Amino acid sequence: MCLVTELIRGSEMSVSHENMTSLENMRHSALLRQASGYIELAEFNMTPNGEVSEPSKRLLRKAIELLDRLSATEKLNGNATVLRAEALRVLGQFSDAIPYFRLAVTKTPQSMTSWLGFGWCLKRLGQLSDAITVLTQGIDVCGNEPILAYNLSCYHSLAGNVPAAIEYLTKAISSDDRFRSLTSRESDFDSIRNDPRFVAVIEQPV
Repeated sequence: MCLVTELIRGSEMSVSHENMTSLENMRHSALLRQASGYIELAEFNMTPNGEVSEPSKRLLRKAIELLDRLSATEKLNGNATVLRAEALRVLGQFSDAIPYFRLAVTKTPQSMTSWLGFGWCLKRLGQLSDAITVLTQGIDVCGNEPILAYNLSCYHSLAGNVPAAIEYLTKAISSDDRFRSLTSRESDFDSIRNDPRFVAVIEQPV
């Protein structure tokens, strides 16, 4: 076979490989988009009191089924681990979600969803000290994001760490005043609601 033919065949094989890679990437992205859509729809259809309805559970299980279709390598992708962790969290499978959140904050450390979900699951499992550690790390990585600061304030309040609770609540409200209105119906603050320091933060002029 002449050299020209060999070169042509080599080029065709290269193009074919590139096409296959492109198709795999498209398939990967499509599965992630579909899974994300199911999770968002499930969260949108939760009951008014925050419980997961049966239709929502079916959507979340469908999202997990889609993620199961990824290759072993793709399942370790940062976005894939975040989505699986979030689906498991919403289903209330907190222990199952934690390993995926732990992996997610390593793969995608700038993802606030990962840090919040990680802390949420730890809190629900009674591991409040670990939840505080995780959210503190999240703030160190992501900066003073108000939603992280607000949730960390809640956890410190539950732990009886009043000065820290006030500190992070102040940061949250200073960054986004919408968090001020959330405190009135946030049960995590019940133990410090009458504390003068808490009242001062809530009543501080905008």
